[in-house]
Amino acid sequence: MLAFILFLVFCTIVLIGYTLVPAMYQLSHMINVKRSQKMSTNMEQIMSRKEAKKMGRFFILAPILLAAVLYFIAPEGFQVPGAVLGFFIGLIFPSFYIKMVKQQVQEKFGNQLIDALMIMSSSFRGGLSLIQAMEAVVDEMPDPINKEFGIVLGENKMGVSLEEALYHLYERMPINALQQMITAILLARETGGNLPIIFNRIVTNIREVKKIRQNIQTLTLQGKIQGVVMSLLPVAFVSIVYSSNRRVFDNMLASDVGRGMLIYAAISWVLGGFFVWKISTIKDF
Repeated sequence: MLAFILFLVFCTIVLIGYTLVPAMYQLSHMINVKRSQKMSTNMEQIMSRKEAKKMGRFFILAPILLAAVLYFIAPEGFQVPGAVLGFFIGLIFPSFYIKMVKQQVQEKFGNQLIDALMIMSSSFRGGLSLIQAMEAVVDEMPDPINKEFGIVLGENKMGVSLEEALYHLYERMPINALQQMITAILLARETGGNLPIIFNRIVTNIREVKKIRQNIQTLTLQGKIQGVVMSLLPVAFVSIVYSSNRRVFDNMLASDVGRGMLIYAAISWVLGGFFVWKISTIKDF
């Protein structure tokens, strides 16, 4: 009788696995495909296609590599949690890295936009058209603004309207100053206007915004430094105590109350650092 019950349980597990595993595999495959497509699109905006393919291969292997590394370097008894932590870090790191590099490219583009507007303003005064002024920017400016304006000109030569090409540019570089420039260009093409004067006003606005942003960053820097120091103190304390006596946490880990206190401390540490960072961070404007 017992063998028959075990056989029924085994058959049930096999049936459930046969039903759920393909669905879970298909769902995982769809998520990975969407994630890889989004990552490849974002990477191609900030680097060449060849470099994007290399980074894509590395990002695919990153969870496995980090899991293996943390598994072997973790202390005894912490290999499995270390491997799980490494796997999740490997999943999160690519998106974080791409976002960070993309922000750096956008910041560099915003800094170059002042010189680009001055070049275009001078080109308009010299009697050149908008396309010729943008070609002057491509010829005289370095990357990334050289690349982005070149993409706009290439799309326009392929038959895409200039308005749509500029809209694509703003999708790649969502910067307020660029939005002002595109709006001024489109309004001037429809209703007329003195673009050199408008561009000079946009340059003045960009410089004033940069001054305000620098002042805000200076005022919030102290709060960020305090948040980093306070976040590192618990880690330093635990490291020093654990290195001096590796059994100091055995009593806490052996009891439910101790484990609960450690979990509460870890959650409080993460939330405290997050709130301090959010309070001292001002959104872009």
